[in-house]
Amino acid sequence: MAEQMKGQNEQWSSRWGLVFAAIGMAVGTGNIWRFPRVCATNGGGAFYIAYFFALFLWAVPLLCAEAVWGKTARMGVVGSFKEMLGRKWTWIGGWVAWCCLAITFYYAVVIGWCLRYFLYALTGVMKPGLDTEGLWKAFITNPTAGLVFFLVSILAALAISMLGVQNGLEKANKIMIPSIFVLLIFLAIRANFLPNAWKGLEYMFTVRMEDVLKAKTYLEAFTQAAWSTGAGWGLFLTYYVYTKKNEDILLNSVTTAFADTTAASLASLCVIPTIFAFAPDPMAAVKAGNNGMTFVHLTRLFSEIPGGVIMAIAFFAALIMAALSSEIAMIELGSRILADAGFDRKKATWVIGIACVVCGAPSAMDNTFFENQDWVWGVGLLISGLLFSLGAIRYGVKKIWVEFIEPCSDLKVEWMWSLIKLFPLWFVIIFGWWVKQSIEWYPGEWYKFLPLAKYTYTPGTMFVQWGLAAVVFFVLNGWLADIMKYKLQIKD
Repeated sequence: MAEQMKGQNEQWSSRWGLVFAAIGMAVGTGNIWRFPRVCATNGGGAFYIAYFFALFLWAVPLLCAEAVWGKTARMGVVGSFKEMLGRKWTWIGGWVAWCCLAITFYYAVVIGWCLRYFLYALTGVMKPGLDTEGLWKAFITNPTAGLVFFLVSILAALAISMLGVQNGLEKANKIMIPSIFVLLIFLAIRANFLPNAWKGLEYMFTVRMEDVLKAKTYLEAFTQAAWSTGAGWGLFLTYYVYTKKNEDILLNSVTTAFADTTAASLASLCVIPTIFAFAPDPMAAVKAGNNGMTFVHLTRLFSEIPGGVIMAIAFFAALIMAALSSEIAMIELGSRILADAGFDRKKATWVIGIACVVCGAPSAMDNTFFENQDWVWGVGLLISGLLFSLGAIRYGVKKIWVEFIEPCSDLKVEWMWSLIKLFPLWFVIIFGWWVKQSIEWYPGEWYKFLPLAKYTYTPGTMFVQWGLAAVVFFVLNGWLADIMKYKLQIKD
């Protein structure tokens, strides 16, 4: 059995502290630059219908499972799998944790990009006639610049994490989350006063039956829900380690999922009308990928339209805070695991910070490596979600509801939780679609994984890296189970 271990200031001061942190965990760059793009390229109104289903069928049940793991075990991802499912399953928690930590390593690179463009806007670089494509290529192919802004981002995240739960994570999110929403509301209002902005709104909210009936609309919506809400990452689990014993699980899961969607919708109300108002070919802009749409097309629009520089400053400020609020959650995931092994907060945070620098530097200096890691571990999160669902099914879906969710929930709607039983079905469909798609990208060579520059997005590179991680953690299962022995002691 795990021992009790007191941690200084290691508990949320209030329910709002948890809620703000949970929203910060969920709201990231995917809300602001990916959601609008995917929404626009998958039917607008039809995508919203599909996304609504995805929230209940995918996100909310997974967030509940994570909350149960964290609140019941009072340990991080690795230790919680040991406590909930038994010693021999500790390695599963190790794989889930590594999947999220692998994202932590390169996610700070994205913060660095946003910081660089925030400074471009602040210092007057964004002005009419700017070659935004040349600006982006010059930055992304400069290893030194990428590394410098990456290191600044890591240090900012570590500075917050070092202060602990209440003084660091909670206070930072209470500032960043309202700020993000204020900035997005400002941007949405400004964007919709642009000439012809109504075209973007019309496209965004019109429901076309041909899109409603497309399987791809639902596949993209479910994938976006998985990546945007943070469900199945282990982050919600980590934050629930620090909750009070009577903290509501279902209501907080629903609140987090819908707050995340609100942030994504506000971003869409800014991005889509702006693009439709000024871009010569709006669909070409939104199909240019996250980086192309944000750092080339949107930046070009910001540099040309009246008041665009102010919009750019607000937009990239929102991106920075959204990314930073997610990065500190991921660092906390790693720090909590080390705390379960007996590390104090400062030592644990420094270890994770050093790991981020060492493992994230290649992504900061080489965009191909970044894209490969984003592909491998982004899709890997779908597997992470599957593991949580299978763990819940093994423990007992009804038992979890009766023992852990229903007694302290103000929202007593059992079916929302019980839908986790269907999660393996959704996984097979969504995961199978991504694998099939990547096979089609590399006909006859889908199983290859080297060199990365050529086989960046193959199924081969995914399965090799996932398999290596699984083998390592399986071999280390006994050792992991032995060192994961300190539970956090929580006051009533």
